[in-house]
Amino acid sequence: MMSPMSADALLEMLEMDEIYSEAARVLLEHPPFIVLTGAGMSVESGLPPFRGPGGIWERFDPEEYGHIDTFRKDPERAWVLLGEMLSGTLSFSPNEGHRVIARLEEKGLAGPVVTQNIDGYHGIAGSRDVLEIHGNIRNIICPSCGRTEYISSRLPDDWSVKCSCGSYRRPDIVLFGEPLKEGAISRAWEAASSGMDMLIVGTSGIVMPASQLPFLVRASGGSIVEINPHDSTFSNTISDVFIRERAVKGLTMLEGFLEDRSHGSPRGFK
Repeated sequence: MMSPMSADALLEMLEMDEIYSEAARVLLEHPPFIVLTGAGMSVESGLPPFRGPGGIWERFDPEEYGHIDTFRKDPERAWVLLGEMLSGTLSFSPNEGHRVIARLEEKGLAGPVVTQNIDGYHGIAGSRDVLEIHGNIRNIICPSCGRTEYISSRLPDDWSVKCSCGSYRRPDIVLFGEPLKEGAISRAWEAASSGMDMLIVGTSGIVMPASQLPFLVRASGGSIVEINPHDSTFSNTISDVFIRERAVKGLTMLEGFLEDRSHGSPRGFK
């Protein structure tokens, strides 16, 4: 027999229902809405973060191992970090949050998906309009001859960091000292300045220039819904609705409220 719900738990459930309902209302006013995702999406797939406790950058100084100058002068040293990042990405897969976003895009509610992540999980989950402003680590390129290779799931046993032309290959990601992907960031700026609304998921808002996109959305007349387990740069400044939750649970709950409201039956605690 289930124990009776406490008054505090009941109040919290009612409050969360109201927050999700308001988030759904805001996002359904002018679909589609932009989705901006950060490390909080990938962490829930099991991928360790770059920054913070336990992050890969605690073991490898990114300004040293992840700088374009290091790759040019000592590519083997750069591949110590790049290899860790690539093998880590290939060890995990998209989570339900990625799939929720893909379903929302398929229904015409979301898109483009602007991501700071380099794991390629959004595309694998089914999203089609993905702007990977920091690149995709699965895309391997040779700076010398231009040959490319896409790593889908695992590295072949005979895989080498060297190209058949003899030069060192590299992932097609933005290394320190390099500009962002011009096509992706240009489209992201264009969308953010168009008056579209935005759903922010799993980003603290400290990495430039992606952190400026929500402010551009706000300045252009768009509304902002945020899902984050902790306060971000946006939470107490420009977010219209702040859902304090991890990415997968927050997105799964929000999908249900969006579906109910789009069918004319707003969800609520009964």
